[in-house]
Amino acid sequence: MEQRFNGKSLHLQRVLVDTGSGSTVVSTDLAESIGGVAEENDMIYRISGVGGSEFVYSKTVDSVKIGDLLTEGFALEIGAMNHGFDLDGIIGLDLLQQLKAVINIDELSLQSNS
Repeated sequence: MEQRFNGKSLHLQRVLVDTGSGSTVVSTDLAESIGGVAEENDMIYRISGVGGSEFVYSKTVDSVKIGDLLTEGFALEIGAMNHGFDLDGIIGLDLLQQLKAVINIDELSLQSNS
């Protein structure tokens, strides 16, 4: 998964595709490395899931690309991601729907719906 923010690119290697997650989350440490820092006017809120709950803030990135799938102007959440395993991000249902992605279980891949 690659995201672009303010003209800078970030490649996420260890991402989890989670159809049960309503939103897409990126590690704070990685997001900050390309300028995705919390700012005074950013809303901070709590999200909860099977892994527990955490505080996140939202940023609209220039683009998100997974393989050949691309969307622009996408809002994702940025949080600490202290879930007990080493992840760079979680691809949630919001991004999967925006990309119109199809999950191919046989190939363990995301593909275009068209």
